Amino acid sequence: ADGFLIDPSNWDEEYAFGKALETKLPEGLSDKHWKIIHFLRDSYNKSGTIPTVYECCESNSIDLDEMEKLFPDGYHRGAVKMSGLRLR
Repeated sequence: ADGFLIDPSNWDEEYAFGKALETKLPEGLSDKHWKIIHFLRDSYNKSGTIPTVYECCESNSIDLDEMEKLFPDGYHRGAVKMSGLRLR
């Protein structure tokens, strides 16, 4: 729905690569991108909820400006979508 996976268990790294291409990330997915993506997936698998952007930044020792640079389409349309998750 709207480019988000309906079932997060269908996610794989190829999906994240495809979404990164759609968002035209100039450098592709860096280690920092993967750290955020895997953090979101791990958090969701443990709690069943998606961390807020503030929780994500704090847990990954980055600020909002860095998050915005990593995911220029935004936290939800960028990081969350690439992670195969979606807000309900």
